[in-house]
Amino acid sequence: MSTTDTIARRRRIGARTGNAALTIGAPLALFILLALLWQWTASTFTSVLPPLQDIGADIVSRPDFYFENLLVTVRSAMTGLLIGVVVALVLAATVVHFKFLRSAIMPLALLLNVTPIVAIAPALVVAFGFSELPRVIIAAISAFFPMLINAITGLRSVDPQALEVFNAMAASRREIFFRLRIPSSLPFLFAGARLSVTAAMIGAVVSEFTGSSKGIGAVIVTATTYLNLPQMWAAILFSALTTLCLLGIIGLVERFVVRW
Repeated sequence: MSTTDTIARRRRIGARTGNAALTIGAPLALFILLALLWQWTASTFTSVLPPLQDIGADIVSRPDFYFENLLVTVRSAMTGLLIGVVVALVLAATVVHFKFLRSAIMPLALLLNVTPIVAIAPALVVAFGFSELPRVIIAAISAFFPMLINAITGLRSVDPQALEVFNAMAASRREIFFRLRIPSSLPFLFAGARLSVTAAMIGAVVSEFTGSSKGIGAVIVTATTYLNLPQMWAAILFSALTTLCLLGIIGLVERFVVRW
């Protein structure tokens, strides 16, 4: 290996090391700064934020309590996510192939998106009782619209020249859909999946504010009622970290599937 190649290789290694240090160091420094700001606020305004050590002590004293309630929320969110994503993908494929249906489907989808979740939850509790079904429906509605919009955009964003080639080869509508439209739409679908999983978790937590005795949302409501700030913020932290983990899983799958 020549001296020039060695120098270039060292520069590449140094660039990767610097990028890795920046990727890890910058968020770490920000988290430390936010933790210091949190502690200062907690010591100055005791009724606003609890000290971090109080939150940690509450989690350590009863981890099973938080994990059991978190499991209830995640189960509702993931079930609703699956339903919302499947329905959105079916409708997106339908709209792409039958464009006249878009005028009928999109206004209803937009209406569901702009309707406040907090307003829907009590009505669903009245209709279906205090079961898990209302929470799943709320999560499904929350996850539906982001995936629908991204799926429609992705399925319609095919390369016109590639589409002309498929048509020139007398490809069927099925072949165009599975061999051209779906591969081209994968970046949009994963972007929609990120938005949908976040919306599903938010919807599941919010739905537990009404008529639920289990779940992270119910824990937050109970803690708010009794002014238990450590419990409230611990529940919020668990829901946020869970959503981050789900987003990380989607990112790993995307890097494996969308290699280009």
